Amino acid sequence: MIYTMGIISIVLLFIVLGPFMIPDTLWPQTARDFLQYNGLNDTGASNLVSAIYLGYRAYDTIGETIVLLAAVTGALYLIKRAPLPQIGIAQPQPKPKRRTTIIGLTTGKLAPVVMLFGWYVMFFGHLSPGGGFQGGVVLASGMLFIALGREGYHRESKLNNHGFHLIEVLSLWFLVVLVCIPLAFGASILENPFTKIDEMLPRVIYVISFNMAIGLKVASGLTLLGLLMMDMTHD
Repeated sequence: MIYTMGIISIVLLFIVLGPFMIPDTLWPQTARDFLQYNGLNDTGASNLVSAIYLGYRAYDTIGETIVLLAAVTGALYLIKRAPLPQIGIAQPQPKPKRRTTIIGLTTGKLAPVVMLFGWYVMFFGHLSPGGGFQGGVVLASGMLFIALGREGYHRESKLNNHGFHLIEVLSLWFLVVLVCIPLAFGASILENPFTKIDEMLPRVIYVISFNMAIGLKVASGLTLLGLLMMDMTHD
């Protein structure tokens, strides 16, 4: 059965990619050349990937953020609504210790480095590979490292929901503000307003702001999800 599925997958792969690989027709170059020669001037981002997904395809990026918000919200709701174990007459057996000294020491040393790298990926995504989504995931990993290093972690811990809920809400409003700012300066929605305000202002500020807002949204949502999944009462 496994071999059959493998053969079918290979055949389907060739069916899909064959028309693009076999013909000698050149790939369309108009869009590529336009982005190459205008991406930096229009957005201020030398990294064309950031220029595209936070400039020319900003609508798609906002849609992805909304999808992530809906997914995280649904997952949090299901986890919070999961029934807690009922306490009967018989005492439950103690659970084995999961956080060893090695885990605590390793995560404690790695967490600051990982979180610093996450901020770097968000803040410099317009210059090098990275951006809000990638930096947010890295930043969430650092926060979860801190939780992994705490033997006594539980839902009422200080490293918990309220602060991350607040960050998530504020970052969502930050995104809303960034979407509406161009309209206040006579630009189209999601258009970089700094191209119309002042030539002395760096146009890349708009891209950086979007990266930071998206990164904080992703980091807070994934951290919340990870903390609830690590909750001992739902093992």
